[in-house]
Amino acid sequence: SNFTMSSNDYDSSTYAGRCARFGSNSNSFLMKHQDKAVIEKMVDEQVKLLGGSTELYSRIDSNMMKGVFDPFFIREHCAIYSWRETFFSKHFPKNTWFTVDFETGFFGPEDDFITVPYQITRHFNRVMALASVKVNAELSWLKQQIYFESDANLSFEAANKYEWEEMTVDLLEKIGETEQQKLESYGDIGMGFSDVAHMIAEVYQTGPKKLEEMALKAVLLRNISSESSDFSPLEYLPTKIYKKAVNGMYNVEGDTPDNISVEGKEMFERMRHVFGNTNM
Repeated sequence: SNFTMSSNDYDSSTYAGRCARFGSNSNSFLMKHQDKAVIEKMVDEQVKLLGGSTELYSRIDSNMMKGVFDPFFIREHCAIYSWRETFFSKHFPKNTWFTVDFETGFFGPEDDFITVPYQITRHFNRVMALASVKVNAELSWLKQQIYFESDANLSFEAANKYEWEEMTVDLLEKIGETEQQKLESYGDIGMGFSDVAHMIAEVYQTGPKKLEEMALKAVLLRNISSESSDFSPLEYLPTKIYKKAVNGMYNVEGDTPDNISVEGKEMFERMRHVFGNTNM
C-alpha cells in the first residue's frame, strides 16, 4: 500500500479523476521545491520525543509505513502519531487540501478520517516534504490546493493501532459488538490476543509493570540500537523470554495483570473469553 498513483493513472473522464490528476501534478511540482534542512528539523523534533533515539524513530516510522503494531512500544508510537496529527493540522489547515474517494466518486475539500491517519503513517515523508515547500507569492495558491490520497481501510487500521484516544474509545465500543464482530475487527487489522492484551494493559495501567517486561523492553531497545552492528542482545535471551519478545507478554491461558484498573481487568477477561473460543 506504499504504492502511489501517478497522474497518468487517474481517469480523466470523471470530475474526481481530473481533480486527482491536477492534484498529483501540482504536488509533483511542489516536491521539487522541498527544503531538506527544514525536513531534518521536523524529524529531529520527533526524535526528541523518543529520548533522542534515531534508531527507535526509524523503527516506528517503518512500522507505521507497514502497519506493524509493536506491543512493547505502544506509548512511543502513540506519541509520534499524535505529534504528526498536530503537525498535519498546523501545516494543512482546512480548505488548503482535498482528497478524492474513488470508492464513492466523492470529491471534497476534507475527509479527515479516511485521509489523515493514512497520510501520517504511510506517506509522512512526503507530508513533511510538502510542508517544507516555500513558493513565490504568485504560486502561493498551489499550497492551498494540495492533494492527499485517501484510504479508508488503512486509515482505520492506523487509528486503531497508533492513536491513543481511538485505542481507548475503540476498546470500549467493542464491548457492544458480538464476539464474532470483535474478533473479525481485530482480525481484519492483523491483531491477536497478545496485541489486544498489551493495549488493555497500557490503557488501563494503574501501577508499575512487571520487572520482566521492563527488562525485556530495555533489551529490545538495545537490540534496535545495535541493529547496525553484529551484536544482537536478543540472541542471548533464554528461549522462554525470547518467545515473549517475539509474541508479547500475554497469552489466552495466562493470568490477568495485577497493575491495571478494575475496568481494565473486566476488559481483559472479556477479551480472553472472545479469543479463547478461537485459535487466534
